[in-house]
Amino acid sequence: MLKKKIKKIIISVISCLMPFLSIGQGTEVAISNVPLLDDKSLILVLIIVLLLLPLYLTGKMFLMAAKDYMMKMKNISNSNKIINTLLILLVSTQVSFSQAAPAPVNQFNFDWSTWGLFLCIVVEVFLIAYFSWKTTTFLKNSYAQEMEQSAEVKESWFERFWNKINSFRPMEEEAQLDAGHNYDGIRELNNITPPWFTAGFILTIIVAIGYLWRYHVSHSAPLQIEEFKMEMVQAEIEKSKYLSMQANNVDENSVIMLEAPDIAAGKAIFIEKCVACHEAHGGSKPGGVGPNLTDDYWIHGGSIKNIFTTIKYGWPDKGMISWKEQLSANQMAQVASFVKSLKGNNPAGAKEKQGELYVEEQATAAPVAIDTTKINK
Repeated sequence: MLKKKIKKIIISVISCLMPFLSIGQGTEVAISNVPLLDDKSLILVLIIVLLLLPLYLTGKMFLMAAKDYMMKMKNISNSNKIINTLLILLVSTQVSFSQAAPAPVNQFNFDWSTWGLFLCIVVEVFLIAYFSWKTTTFLKNSYAQEMEQSAEVKESWFERFWNKINSFRPMEEEAQLDAGHNYDGIRELNNITPPWFTAGFILTIIVAIGYLWRYHVSHSAPLQIEEFKMEMVQAEIEKSKYLSMQANNVDENSVIMLEAPDIAAGKAIFIEKCVACHEAHGGSKPGGVGPNLTDDYWIHGGSIKNIFTTIKYGWPDKGMISWKEQLSANQMAQVASFVKSLKGNNPAGAKEKQGELYVEEQATAAPVAIDTTKINK
């Protein structure tokens, strides 16, 4: 194997040096008649020498790529013949062009040597370009063939994973798995239970043991009924928060009479904020600042909406301040409901009547429908 490589390298080197051997022979013949090369010819010779290395490398890569491609195409027997033919063509081409290079100066003084050297440069550049192009073509074809072959035999990662977790057996072993049962052409195979199914079944047992320990032995987590009760308590808390937020959205147009718990809360606020002007019983006192809130006479109206408006905006010219900056809307509604509940108390020592008599509006009863189809007899 090593001898073959050395042989090919020697042949390649000789093929690249052959033009200069021929040039050297031609110059010896004409040395007596032709003077030494001029500067222009020396430059051309230097270019030819410099082009030898890329020519050798591209030629070598071309031969290697061609041989590799032919071997992959299963033409191994013909590959060596083709490669040797290409080597011979390379040598002969170099020799043929190099023989025309060192022509002597004829009687017409035509510079045949310069044109010959120039022609050698053209041939070398052409061969470099040709070898590079063909090498690229061989490599592309070889790569495409490898990708096509690998695509045919290569399984995807999912196929490998699926076959592994199911422990599929190859088709060649199907006869060994035959259980001997045939149903309308469908044979029963004695395949094992898929490992993923067995692993899932074992996992359910482990989860069941953990569930039993957590909920029925250690009682570290609530059961479903206990969890339901806890959620209902939390729902009541959330409901209270929601209602309190909704209560603060009330105004003088939407306020209504509240129930006993809110009235009690309003009483506490009234005692804290309003006793200075209205006394604790709400009837004020003779000569006091605030009016009597227990009788049927009202200066600014006695409805729940009128009372809420008075508390919210006040009457500064009469000594009643606005409480909207100190009390929330819900607190003002609670105080208004408490004041409304004081009607009819008539405490002793209360202030005299002020304002106009307020009569509570009664809800209009819906008219009773009369059945005219019935006739009294």
